Amino acid sequence: MSGVPGFRDLLPAEAEAMRATQEALLAEMRRWGYRFVVTPTVERLDVLALGLEAEQRQRLFKLTDGDGSVLGLVGERTIPVARLAAGKLRSAPLPLRLCYAGPVVSNEPGRFARPRERHQVGAELIGAAGAAADAEVIAMAVRCLDAAGLRRYQVDVGHSEFFQGLLDGLKLPGDVKAGIKAALGSRDFVALEAIIAETPLRSAEHELLLRFPALRGGVEILEAAGKLVQNRRSERALAELARVHELLGAHGLGGSVNLDLGAIRDFDYYTGVIFEGYGPDLGRPLAQGGRYDRLLARFGRPAPATGFVVQLDLVSELLSRDGAGALPRLDAAVAWTRAGLPEALRLGSSLRLFGMRAVVDTEPRGLASAREWRKTIGAANLVHCATGAKLSWVGGDGRLRRLPGAQVVGRLAGSEVS
Repeated sequence: MSGVPGFRDLLPAEAEAMRATQEALLAEMRRWGYRFVVTPTVERLDVLALGLEAEQRQRLFKLTDGDGSVLGLVGERTIPVARLAAGKLRSAPLPLRLCYAGPVVSNEPGRFARPRERHQVGAELIGAAGAAADAEVIAMAVRCLDAAGLRRYQVDVGHSEFFQGLLDGLKLPGDVKAGIKAALGSRDFVALEAIIAETPLRSAEHELLLRFPALRGGVEILEAAGKLVQNRRSERALAELARVHELLGAHGLGGSVNLDLGAIRDFDYYTGVIFEGYGPDLGRPLAQGGRYDRLLARFGRPAPATGFVVQLDLVSELLSRDGAGALPRLDAAVAWTRAGLPEALRLGSSLRLFGMRAVVDTEPRGLASAREWRKTIGAANLVHCATGAKLSWVGGDGRLRRLPGAQVVGRLAGSEVS
């Protein structure tokens, strides 16, 4: 029986690998002082609407509560965390460092070929303004990608105010500006040029809009961009980016990030430094985040904030493609004859006390059948219990050894088991 389009089951290997990645990311966030919180998957629609534009509200799955109020399934978790920080954590001293994990869903008609449910791990730094906070969040995002086991990725850092400064100086209708923003957000430069061609912009303005998305690279692009703009908003953005880049160098990441002045995000609450992390041959970002200083005020607690999310689904896809996402094999398969069941159960318990992954069979087997069973379940070692005093261990090299029970436990707990 097929499931709902855009939603999928995760089979054991993929589910366990994704869970392991999630735990690695949360462990890294805790090392930076971030504390774990859980927010609901369902929120009141008016709460979600505080952080979303009309188009994003259309993508939400909606349902009606028993009292007639309209609810929505969360499409991202920054808004629920903002609600939490302004509500139950209102008296908590700032800055707040919070992290979280969970699924998000998006209802996008006509786009069922892409997942509508995604799994994310994220972090928010609430109540901290300035370049030091921006650099902390970006540096932690980079270290999280490392902790996940990724070795090939790039992180692009930009500033939402740079583009807004350019738009402010253009005398264009609001719908045209929105079209330009949407085309830049999707990196659709053909559509961008078509929109600009229909406007009365002067040639210099026309050229600027087409050139600035290509301003990507090292710190040298800030000087090049400064020669192209003549508004305080964009100039201030360039100065902030220069400071963040300097602090990333102090984090040991100066050469690990690129500057991207053409970066555009689709949520309207971003107000400053933004960033995205990409893997090879992936059209969507592995991680994304940025500063959103005005969102908390919508919930009644004005405070600066910045944060990011990591897309677990995409990270897992990249790890499996590189062969880095596989979990270790089972350490031991414990088989038994009828007389050996009590010893097999005791042995399985002992192995697990040593932190090993051990499976005890559920039916009696001879040694030949046990060998085949071990291959089927993918265990590194086989222990066959014939009687309480007669144990056979088949190691990863396939050689049969007969050892007393105590020796089996000792050998499996040592260097011969990876």
